[in-house]
Amino acid sequence: MRSVTEDQFRAWAVAIRASDRSAFAALFDEMYGPLHRYAAYITHDEHAAADLVQEVFAKVWQVRDDLDPERSLKALLFQMLRNQALNHERRRRRHHTEELEDDLAEASVVHPTDDELDASALGIQVQQWIDEMPERRKEAFLLSRREGLSHDEIAQLMGLAPKTVNNHIVLALQHLRSRLDAYRERNGE
Repeated sequence: MRSVTEDQFRAWAVAIRASDRSAFAALFDEMYGPLHRYAAYITHDEHAAADLVQEVFAKVWQVRDDLDPERSLKALLFQMLRNQALNHERRRRRHHTEELEDDLAEASVVHPTDDELDASALGIQVQQWIDEMPERRKEAFLLSRREGLSHDEIAQLMGLAPKTVNNHIVLALQHLRSRLDAYRERNGE
């Protein structure tokens, strides 16, 4: 995602409130990728992620009269998507408990041997280290590092204080640094 300013998001909110379809299309073009990645992170399902993002944008258009340009439109999109994705997951778990257990078992990552560790394997290893984190810490970290949200936007999205978000991210980075240091020691780097 390129660096779009909060002023641009405010301008889009004002324009969308006035039913400006080109502003809505620009917002869609800018935010579809990050929202899709976030939904896929929650659902582990690319198709469901695409559907959820479409539903969020449809909902934004439906409630466009209520958009507040002074509140972060970016954070609102992520919050709406998070709620939609979590509801989707609850429904899916209720109806497919057995399938979910099979998916989780298949999704477990195999530890590569020392001989096989290269750049891509290190990426897999880092993802494992991220997956070890408590859910809220992992979510704050990924929203910050992968989606580029500010601490304030993450705080609003997750219903936390900005200081708590900062603490989650600091702890996540410390966790990754300690794992990387141990990895380097094991591999003689």
